[in-house]
Amino acid sequence: MTSTPTPSATSGPSRGAPVKPAGGLIASLVGIRGILALVVVAVHLAPFASAMMPPTRPVWTAVWHHGYVALDLFFVLSGFVISSGYRRVFARWPGWGAFGRFLWARLSRFYPIHLAVLAVMVAAVLGSRAVGHEIPHGGNLGWDLVRQITLTSGWGGAHALTWNGPVWSLSAEWACYLVLPVLLPLVLRLRSAWACVVGYLAACAIPLVSYSFLGFDDASITYETPLPRAFGAFLAGCALCQLTHVGSRIPAWLGRVTGPLVVLTLATIVVLALLGRPSMLSLPVAGLVVLALAQERGAVDAFLAHRWTVIGGEYSVALFLVHVPWILAGSLVIGPRTFPGAWGIVGTLLLLLGAFVLAWLAYHLVESPAQRWMRRIVRRPAKAPAGSLDERTDRAVASGSTRG
Repeated sequence: MTSTPTPSATSGPSRGAPVKPAGGLIASLVGIRGILALVVVAVHLAPFASAMMPPTRPVWTAVWHHGYVALDLFFVLSGFVISSGYRRVFARWPGWGAFGRFLWARLSRFYPIHLAVLAVMVAAVLGSRAVGHEIPHGGNLGWDLVRQITLTSGWGGAHALTWNGPVWSLSAEWACYLVLPVLLPLVLRLRSAWACVVGYLAACAIPLVSYSFLGFDDASITYETPLPRAFGAFLAGCALCQLTHVGSRIPAWLGRVTGPLVVLTLATIVVLALLGRPSMLSLPVAGLVVLALAQERGAVDAFLAHRWTVIGGEYSVALFLVHVPWILAGSLVIGPRTFPGAWGIVGTLLLLLGAFVLAWLAYHLVESPAQRWMRRIVRRPAKAPAGSLDERTDRAVASGSTRG
């Protein structure tokens, strides 16, 4: 990730935390992707693990009901990284060509592997029907499938999560990319620290206020009206990135207390759970973890910047897209009947291990080669960073230049 300073007209003087030069990589912001992906996997694994390991049911139930905050952090992280890398491109309208190349670059990150996983699911459904069986997949071969292919399944109005359920969040993030030329110039007009702080809190308020009326239930925040959640957290990340460019000392201060901030975030989620309040209310605190990590200080950053953690971040998209289809398929043979009693631990580990293996295969066979091919056939926007976040991460991992 880069944070390339823009002219003073949009960024202001820098008196606080140093801005990383173009081409730099904040490894911990890659590493945290892997951690967040693991939390999402745990959320979707929870019903199956609690059935196979009944004594652990209270723990898995807590994960199931409160781990979804990881997705909100994903949106904040994405807003921060995209704003950092493309602030110069979208300081003003760059033209349709540059905008199209930006969208193509973002698609290269997840769309090929999304289509590959979806194709396998459709083939499995059609194949099972040919032999007289029906595989539950939560969608139809008509409109639900079209929405998955066109990345509109997360734009609201859905009756349920269909086909590959987690794609709703990628769809919602895609919607944020489509309006970035409008959003980012507005964020760049925040030219003081307090304006950025107010902008951050206002962005966090978008989902919190919206769902106070719509309801914080899973249906509202995932498939009926998920866009307030995505836009709010994404904008919050953009505002945090702008805060690093206006000469504020706040980012540097947060970087010195990253560990306590992580503890505070977890404590806030626990307190909200005990009070029976939605965990999403922790967003204003949780989002600050992204800004703190960007300062590259302390033990938390060192852990997330370790080479193996960064590699986990590299596999995060593949893991995110393959784990639900695998868990649903694997649970047909891995369950309380086949792994009774204490063997439930083995069954749960097999479901987890299978997700990791499939993610590794999907990354190397589909995601990485398809991404390289898509990068080669378009020209980079004139003011874009010299290498995308994904390209710089590839080089850092390959060279072993991350910590550890």
